[in-house]
Amino acid sequence: MAMASLATATFTGQSGQAYEFLAYDRDTEFKSTGAVYVVAIRYTVPNGSSYRHVYVGETRDLSDSPLTHCRTACFERIGANSIFVRLEGNAERRQEIAQDLLETYDPPCNSDREGLCEYPTTECPLVWPLGL
Repeated sequence: MAMASLATATFTGQSGQAYEFLAYDRDTEFKSTGAVYVVAIRYTVPNGSSYRHVYVGETRDLSDSPLTHCRTACFERIGANSIFVRLEGNAERRQEIAQDLLETYDPPCNSDREGLCEYPTTECPLVWPLGL
């Protein structure tokens, strides 16, 4: 990866399994490698930073997928500014991890399977804490 991570985070799936991720700015350029990733809104809280998951995905090529993703309009509209990355070379394992996390977090940009979720509409889930 091109630059040092901002932080680490542990996300727990529906199964109870904990997964360690590294946090980066969303515009970070990555090397070509397989990974599970979480696009998020990072915001300041009194004792540091917190985040809101907006999309969970997996890819065989991290250098391309998060940057050219079909959900980029959703990411932009709700102010996603971070990406959490967990390297994983095994495609089947990436899919398992992503599904496990999706069952826990239900991120808003994953919700519309037909296409982009255009904000604000009544069909789109609210994104806390921004209230979009």
